[in-house]
Amino acid sequence: MRITLAAIATAVFALAAPAVAQDAYPAKPVRFIVPFPATGPLDVMARLYAQKLGERWGKNAIAENRPGATGTIGADAVAKAAPDGYTLLFTVDLPIVMAPALMKPPYDPKADLVPIAAVGETMNMLVVHPSAGVSTLAELVAAAKAKPGALTFSSAGNASPGHLCVEMLKSAAGVDLTHVPYKGAAPAMQAALAGEVSMFCGPITQGLPHVKSGKLRALGVTGAKASPLLPELKPLAAAYPGLVVSNWYAVFAPPKTPPAVLAFLRAELKRTYDDPEVRKRLESAGMDPLWLEPAQVTAAIDRDLAKWSGVVKAANIKAE
Repeated sequence: MRITLAAIATAVFALAAPAVAQDAYPAKPVRFIVPFPATGPLDVMARLYAQKLGERWGKNAIAENRPGATGTIGADAVAKAAPDGYTLLFTVDLPIVMAPALMKPPYDPKADLVPIAAVGETMNMLVVHPSAGVSTLAELVAAAKAKPGALTFSSAGNASPGHLCVEMLKSAAGVDLTHVPYKGAAPAMQAALAGEVSMFCGPITQGLPHVKSGKLRALGVTGAKASPLLPELKPLAAAYPGLVVSNWYAVFAPPKTPPAVLAFLRAELKRTYDDPEVRKRLESAGMDPLWLEPAQVTAAIDRDLAKWSGVVKAANIKAE
């Protein structure tokens, strides 16, 4: 009978422990490190989640921008932070699967960052300046074949989503396009608007106003299907199967963060994800709903590390 009572007591304690830990957490402000500047879809998403979580907890939840080195500075800060649940990484997948395909970051994206959940994804849009003289993807490919290397494209930097997107197009269509890297998506878009380059592959919401005004022409989106923001525009994958460049957004914690804290955070993120107001605001900003559990995030990391490493190697992309 003693063994039975002891077993029962152990089981009750095991069930109660997470609740106790969750009741005590968060006892102070939680910081979500955003490893890119305060612009774009990631910043919108991180600040909205921080706002909603802070309101629910009655504690401050802060989105703190710590940009630099393709997101690796902020990611490294979280990888080395105290594992207490008060310093988390809210990021797009660039410093997790794209930057490591190009260079060795000061952290291991699989061993030094613990996935809590993925909460959304985005696709890009390929736009061209009218001076390029093309209005469709087929015309672009024909023009590129007629004059190899004459058409140029901007990007937010080597191995950025826009760069990898066009490198995949070059490979799939068998064309030569000249890459002109910039320090960020904003100057890359400005270069396309000014006609300094022929085209740019960037966030849909960034290019949409210029497409509607006629300053740029849209040739396709990089998702597996059309975007609700521009449903008549076909994905590039319709012409070139497999040419899909979508970016997922996820929250990570330092290694050795208590499981009870991770479980609490995952549940709170899911409550926010399921909030109709949050869903509406994010979709209007060009973000698509996506929920991935930790094992699914890990699978996505494995898949995308292999994918982008292959693209980087095939295109002979070097670190800047």
